[in-house]
Amino acid sequence: MAVEKPETEAKDIMYAAIDHHKAVFQAATLDPETGVAGDERFQGSRDGLGIWMERWQGRVTDVALEASTGWRWITQELEAHGFRVHLADPAEARAKRGRTKKAKTDKLDARWLVLLLCKQDLPEAWIPPEEIQQLRAKTRLRKALADDRTRWAQRLHAVLHHEGWPCRRSQLLTKKARQWVAALRLPGAAQQQVTAYQFLIETLEAQLQPLENELRHFAEGDPRCQALMKLFGVGPIIACHLLAEIGSALRFRRARQLVRLSGLDPIVEESGERRRRGKLAKQGPPLLRWAAVEAAQHGRRFNSPDRHLWAASSRRSGPNRATLTVARKLLRRSYHVLRRIELGEQEVAA
Repeated sequence: MAVEKPETEAKDIMYAAIDHHKAVFQAATLDPETGVAGDERFQGSRDGLGIWMERWQGRVTDVALEASTGWRWITQELEAHGFRVHLADPAEARAKRGRTKKAKTDKLDARWLVLLLCKQDLPEAWIPPEEIQQLRAKTRLRKALADDRTRWAQRLHAVLHHEGWPCRRSQLLTKKARQWVAALRLPGAAQQQVTAYQFLIETLEAQLQPLENELRHFAEGDPRCQALMKLFGVGPIIACHLLAEIGSALRFRRARQLVRLSGLDPIVEESGERRRRGKLAKQGPPLLRWAAVEAAQHGRRFNSPDRHLWAASSRRSGPNRATLTVARKLLRRSYHVLRRIELGEQEVAA
């Protein structure tokens, strides 16, 4: 694993990589000056990581790990002890090994990461700042609670329809509808189901309401959310979702990269003179796609600035694809809006 060391690097730099799992961590170290490599396996816990950091603190400067489940707390611990953390994109790091079938072990994975880091060829993923990580946690919790509430409302709607009391599903989430449902006289089993479903919906709303109020308060005081809310169809909740998933616009060179991150770009298949646009890629944060499409639903309104775009696309490809076209345009606008604000903040700081 000997690697030529760039002239700009200091002589005492050592690199490390950690292949992390739930119960065990596999670490690899590499000295680019001498080519001496080492491997170590330890317990996948804070105590195990603490012992490893204590052993290598002051000797290892940079640590690579994959952006898989559990990376957040490991990154926080390493950065708190002075290590520079490099988060690798798992798919791209795997692709760099080639398509040839090779042995795959934790030791080889860790060695491959540290080698890419040493060669400065590691496909790095963006590490969000603490503020964005906290916002993401809140917006994703809010979406999970809202989705669960919708699922229980759908079950309640099905029971009522089966018992001969049809109503609109959206109305079941209103206070007036709850009073109407409570006044119904239903058979024993159906009444038990309705009571349980209403209890679960009210419990979820009790958790959801203060969280949404907190997000609205955040959007009112954040200039990035305020700028996003000027886009047609974007309210305070959607603005928080967009900001949480995009993070920093400056990490992209152009707007189309943000669209590609969202997975809203169609897969293109080209061979010779044949060129075909297939299904959506659907790679990247699902909540970023959801937020963009949710805001783009308003593109069909007559007062929307994208009404003509939506109408033309709808005639050509149908209303669903027209909404996706508006969603892609909305993401490009979001990129430019956030980029202007971040560049302005940099000028003020300078």
